[in-house]
Amino acid sequence: MPAKGRYFLNEGEEGPDQTALYEKYRLTSQHGPLLLTLLLVAVAACVALIVITFVCGDPSRHQAVLGTAFFTLAVFVALYVLVYVECLVRRWLRAMALFVWVCLMMLGYMLVFDSWMKATHMGAQVPFFLFIVFVAYTLLPFSMQGAVVAGVVSSLSHLLVLGVLMKAFTTPSVKVGLQLLANAVIFLCGNLTGAFHKHQMQDASRDLFIYTVKCIQIRRKLRIEKRQQESLLLSVLPAHISMGMKLAIIERLKERGDRRHVPDNNFHSLYVKRHQNVSILYADIVGFTRLASDCSPKELVVVLNELFGKFDQIAKANECMRIKILGDCYYCVSGLPVSLPTHARNCVKMGLDMCEAIKQVREATGVDISMRVGIHSGNVLCGVIGLRKWQYDVWSHDVSLANRMEAAGVPGRVHITEATLNHLDKAYEVEDGHGQQRDPYLKEMNIRTYLVIDPRSQQPPPPSQHLPKPKGDAALKMRASVRMTRYLESWGAARPFAHLNHRESVSSGETPVPSGRRPKERVPQGAVGGRLIR
Repeated sequence: MPAKGRYFLNEGEEGPDQTALYEKYRLTSQHGPLLLTLLLVAVAACVALIVITFVCGDPSRHQAVLGTAFFTLAVFVALYVLVYVECLVRRWLRAMALFVWVCLMMLGYMLVFDSWMKATHMGAQVPFFLFIVFVAYTLLPFSMQGAVVAGVVSSLSHLLVLGVLMKAFTTPSVKVGLQLLANAVIFLCGNLTGAFHKHQMQDASRDLFIYTVKCIQIRRKLRIEKRQQESLLLSVLPAHISMGMKLAIIERLKERGDRRHVPDNNFHSLYVKRHQNVSILYADIVGFTRLASDCSPKELVVVLNELFGKFDQIAKANECMRIKILGDCYYCVSGLPVSLPTHARNCVKMGLDMCEAIKQVREATGVDISMRVGIHSGNVLCGVIGLRKWQYDVWSHDVSLANRMEAAGVPGRVHITEATLNHLDKAYEVEDGHGQQRDPYLKEMNIRTYLVIDPRSQQPPPPSQHLPKPKGDAALKMRASVRMTRYLESWGAARPFAHLNHRESVSSGETPVPSGRRPKERVPQGAVGGRLIR
């Protein structure tokens, strides 16, 4: 039997025309009643055959009725099987319903003629024809017009055939006229009742259909909005933190029950966890302050967005989690939330890839920028704190030390501590970093540092696939920020603001940033989780 809870509006497809969708729903919803009709008719035919054969005593006198009954029984059984296995498509349902109605009419007229041949009371077949009328209105998948036509034809044809057989038109009599009038009244009441029932059922079915479609559409819309909200949440918080916070908020709402006033303070709990053996990477774009002085605000946002979109791709490829972006500083951690034995190698590989990416930008655009990377391995506390705004961060002395390593680093090189070197397992060659000469804190704490040698620097450079550098007058006319923007667009990095038509907006009516160094936010000495001034 067909599935009872069939969907006509799937989650992933657009809503079709309401009329066509309702017609599809209406025809399919008639499968159950039609199966019941065929089953009842088949059982009734079998019972009729048994009664005729064993009660009347002489089956030979009812050969026509028996033949018609056997034929209709075979037809009904065949149609029942076809509908049951869903071999008949919806467009054949009306033709099948019409065929069922014709078979019922044929069986009814055969009973009328059999009664006329035996000179019995022919009005005894009125209930059967009245049953056919109700079947047309209630069980067969006809439209309202089709059901009315089938009911009127069934009633008028019975009255005409009965009038002809009773010679009401040749030798009229009051008795025959009253009999036909009574039958006509019965059929009229049957048709009116059936039409009223079908009209009410159609209205109820359409209302239910419209309500169901709206529910499905609302549910789909809610799912889309939920996915968008979850994506937004995951862009701010890691998955393990966001899931824990969501569960805690749901439990808190359940405990409050139906209270109207629900406090908006969702962060009275601390979502902080300690992680050991992680590596922290800090990276800063050297020369970006000078480049930003020649950019308009929108150009600066576009360039930063393109660069950090590329860095996010590099972080994902090297199993690193970006923690925060501080101006032109990018820092991430490897080994969160799941501990990784290769956390140091992941951060070093990411630092080398970032330096290589900036090197490609410098060679392709002629803009004098470079990447300074500092890495340290140790322990961190990570999580979300605060009362209202959601912000995931990491804190520890090792985080501050990684920041110091970046500040004391060398442009274009990856600067690591001895703790990170011990976790590399000789995966990279290093040289002395002399970090103590560039940072008094490293000298005071006697922290030895190293510079990682990029294996790619010892290999012949591959054929250049960069965009050609503008030469001559073109180089003089094109600002560095425009060259940067055009080249970064060729990277194809995932850009959160890609829908913005920045090609026109970056050059229209924006006031350039005043020349000179941008003011940097100062943090107290020894602060953790923030940038240190170099």
